[in-house]
Amino acid sequence: MSQPLVLITGATGFLGSHILHQALEAGYPVRITTRPAKVDAMQKFLGDKVEVVGIVDAATGDYTEALKGVGAIIHCAAPIASKADPEGLLRGAIDGAMTILKQAVAAGIKKIVITSSWATVNFDPKVHFTDYVYTDKDWNPATREQALDGTRTQGWAYAAAKTIAEQEVWKFADEHPEIDITTINPPYLYGPFVPEFKLEKGDVLGLSTNGYFYRNVLPAHGGKLPAVQEVTPITIDVRDAAKAHILALRSPSTKEVGRKRLLIGGTNFTWKNAVDHLASVRPALRARFPDTSEALSPTIAKIDNTRATAVLGLTFTDWRKTVEDTADTLLAVEKSWAA
Repeated sequence: MSQPLVLITGATGFLGSHILHQALEAGYPVRITTRPAKVDAMQKFLGDKVEVVGIVDAATGDYTEALKGVGAIIHCAAPIASKADPEGLLRGAIDGAMTILKQAVAAGIKKIVITSSWATVNFDPKVHFTDYVYTDKDWNPATREQALDGTRTQGWAYAAAKTIAEQEVWKFADEHPEIDITTINPPYLYGPFVPEFKLEKGDVLGLSTNGYFYRNVLPAHGGKLPAVQEVTPITIDVRDAAKAHILALRSPSTKEVGRKRLLIGGTNFTWKNAVDHLASVRPALRARFPDTSEALSPTIAKIDNTRATAVLGLTFTDWRKTVEDTADTLLAVEKSWAA
């Protein structure tokens, strides 16, 4: 039986590039979207194994051509937290999801996988360092009004935008029981870049969440880790997050398993864990690592993977391999920049 044509949005990002890579490895014919000005360059770069279609604006664009012949959609595109104001974040997240959903229904496409986020659960830092276990019943209480009132951080507004967007998706799903929607909700992503990943020289923002790892675990001039790290150590290997999206293409229908809001999380690690492990397996790098003497080893909240394991059959990469592969990929990028 031939695989359906899969449309992937956001395929040039850190997670999206892994989704594209794994979709091709799984034998799916793939079409991706990008800005019209980038279509020719992207098509030349990817060759004939992927079809590239231009979309002017993911939040309001016409997907008619992109959806022709498509059997399933993976919507991974999302606004970048550091590159938009709160109103832009809301528009990008909510309209971006609803535009493609509505056009997919009109085109008769029933299988849709959407990249959401662990930020849609109770995003309270005080809970992160407890023995709390997050489940798919947890929701971030943020409202649109709070997101737009100008009193909160960009990160908070991003989490609110992702939350409100996913809630709108599930309202739409309730109104259209004929479609099969899965949301994948990963926490902070770390791991290697795919071989095809394009990263401009010096583009630290392009490192995505690996940038946190780079600045804290592999700083250019050592330094000292704080007692409690600023970035929440609730993590997953990017390859596992991508795998969840691919497995979701074959997962049972919503009628069989109920609403498929799937939180996924790997084995958590702190920057101290990462440095201590790398010091033992990459001893040549020891002079570069920060001082961990004041860094604590706190209790870290966990994500309940029961639903993801049952519905998708998803397994998880050990954090030590994630740390090693992340360090290796970042050092390779650094070397390429120096050259």
